[in-house]
Amino acid sequence: MIEHQATSGKAIIMETATGYIKAMVGLERKDTLSPFQPTTDFCTPYPMEQRQIATLLAALETGKISLSDTVDVGEGIYISDSDTIKDHNWHRGGYGKITVEWAIAASSRIGEVLIRERAFDDNKSEYEAAIGQIGYGKPDSVKGLDCILNTDVAASKISPIQLITFYNAIANHGRMVQPQLYKDSVAIINPQIASKANIDSIRQVLERTVAEGLGKRVNTNKAKVAGKGGTIQIGNPNDSTYIIDFCGYFPTDNPRYTILVVLEKQELPASGHIQAAGLFRKIVEQLIQNK
Repeated sequence: MIEHQATSGKAIIMETATGYIKAMVGLERKDTLSPFQPTTDFCTPYPMEQRQIATLLAALETGKISLSDTVDVGEGIYISDSDTIKDHNWHRGGYGKITVEWAIAASSRIGEVLIRERAFDDNKSEYEAAIGQIGYGKPDSVKGLDCILNTDVAASKISPIQLITFYNAIANHGRMVQPQLYKDSVAIINPQIASKANIDSIRQVLERTVAEGLGKRVNTNKAKVAGKGGTIQIGNPNDSTYIIDFCGYFPTDNPRYTILVVLEKQELPASGHIQAAGLFRKIVEQLIQNK
């Protein structure tokens, strides 16, 4: 956090098979000069770019989208419902016509919008119902966490504990387990959040994101990792506050741990696929060293 001049940060390590939280730590400060204070708030929802994965999975479930389909993101600028959406490389001319798989691996915001529009047209309620159906925004509560979780997916926000629960279900081949702070019997939220074929497609995308896409920064020679980062500016257009994160799991063939890193910082540079991804890699390597 000192290195990246972050004002708050959180990291969660979850045992993939059981949902047992091996570690959960948070720090925050009022500005870059004040001292760090511990925080236990893992329930407050954040705006996150990670919704791209939920959008793709929900779209795959409709049968109207496949990874090999193409979307034309043009020069990286797109108008949707009077909102101007820009890809991270818009100033370099954008990606043009790309596959659905690469649109997510390359974190194209326009690609996600085009995928959503193709699968759900302009029906926002159908889309929100679909991402709720696959468990995005679960769980409703976690024993031991003194806070109320917001499960309204229409709010376009998700809490850290809910985001890692969703990714953990993907790591578990679609089996969503209840997070637990104190090791207990495994509780199942949903035995299968989506078809196994579509879960396999999402796992393929997350592996490609790390192998060839924007997530290369988490690559380590110690284990094969899958995951995705996100970067989003919050506040008004003149506010340079960013939420950056990376969520994923390892080893990819038989995941043992699912990990989330979230930082809030002022000013650029700010990238989930750079700063948060670098921290994610260090956690992975430390876990492997200590096992």
